[in-house]
Amino acid sequence: MYVRARRVRLAVVSPDSPRKTYLTGLAAARSKTATGIVREVLPAQGDRALNEFITEYDWDEDQLNHERLEKLQNHGETRWSQDVYIVIDDSVFQRTGKELLGIGEFYDRTEGKPGWGQNLVYSFYTDDKTSYPLVFRQYEKADDEDQNDDDETKYDLSREMITELEEEVSVPADTYLLDSWLAHDSNLIKHVESTVKLGWTAAERSAGDLRQRGDARRCAGRAHRQSRPNNRRGDVQNLDEDTASLEVRRDTAGNRRESH
Repeated sequence: MYVRARRVRLAVVSPDSPRKTYLTGLAAARSKTATGIVREVLPAQGDRALNEFITEYDWDEDQLNHERLEKLQNHGETRWSQDVYIVIDDSVFQRTGKELLGIGEFYDRTEGKPGWGQNLVYSFYTDDKTSYPLVFRQYEKADDEDQNDDDETKYDLSREMITELEEEVSVPADTYLLDSWLAHDSNLIKHVESTVKLGWTAAERSAGDLRQRGDARRCAGRAHRQSRPNNRRGDVQNLDEDTASLEVRRDTAGNRRESH
């Protein structure tokens, strides 16, 4: 799903269309690689057909992704539940090519050093049953040296994703977990509060916390249990120091207060 293509019109789906096959593979395959999808929905030696669809057919990646999420709601294991957590983070996917879209040198917080690859800002769904990616944006460095504040640009991409999740995808999330570097932008916190209208967010201490714990749901659940709002204004309190570095609170007048 991280392959970008030309943004063009999308044809009507017929039962035997390549896009229908691709969506079926995304929903069924444990591995979301081309080989993993082919193993589920196409005969052996079918990799070429899938690659041709991705690179040569006219399709819109946003609409395709939304249809993928709709299909996941048809299965009990992947259907959205009541207690939902959405993780917002970014990752650098290492590459060797020089001509790929958005390729460049980015600071990899997981490795703690710059790396050559593609940088994605993404949202991730997790509950007590399953976890899977929702929507994403590819970050590209600005050519103008006067506009090279990558964090500010990633904030904008994160706001776009949150708006898309709430207004187009309609994920029933009651908790957003933001990495600590994202929480530095108070406008992003305000955007979550105003768009989601649930009034509370949590920030991880470091980029590697979820991965090092090995269980995003356990980490999210921990923040959830200790941070349950005690009123409809969304009073966030008692965030565990190992889980979050930022508290977002509203007083009785509805004003926002923040503490680290």
